[in-house]
Amino acid sequence: MDFERGFSLVELLLFLILGVLLVWIATIEFRLLRLTRTLRVLFSGRTGADLEQVLREYMERMDRTDETIKQFNQRATRIEQRTPFNVSNVGVVRFNPFADKGGDQSFAVAFLDGHQDGVVFTGLHSRTEVRVYAKPIVGGTSTYPLTNEEAEAINRALTKK
Repeated sequence: MDFERGFSLVELLLFLILGVLLVWIATIEFRLLRLTRTLRVLFSGRTGADLEQVLREYMERMDRTDETIKQFNQRATRIEQRTPFNVSNVGVVRFNPFADKGGDQSFAVAFLDGHQDGVVFTGLHSRTEVRVYAKPIVGGTSTYPLTNEEAEAINRALTKK
């Protein structure tokens, strides 16, 4: 090459392309270094635990959570199956069986479940004593004769929703 002669157009173009490529490579290298630092922090964690260990612990926790949810669902199913047999309907009637004595201290209370089964309690209050009677209820009726107050307590229990 002769230094006194000038650069040809091709040489200037190649020199320009080389400069652009060097800038491009430097930019890519800078981005790669930033990405490497970010990944190093991500995989080693701020507390020193690596990402793989953190993910394992997370998956174990998720497995335990799934098992707990499964147990709660089974328990809820059992509770729903028993619900119709729980006392869910109550009817109360207060009355005075002895017109000449006291106030409405006597009562009839019906406790029924979702199948209209249960019991009716009757308490008769007088000056000297209180007597309490219980009669079984099946399907909303009893095999024992019911007083008007007992029938009314059952009716109130059945109509309350």
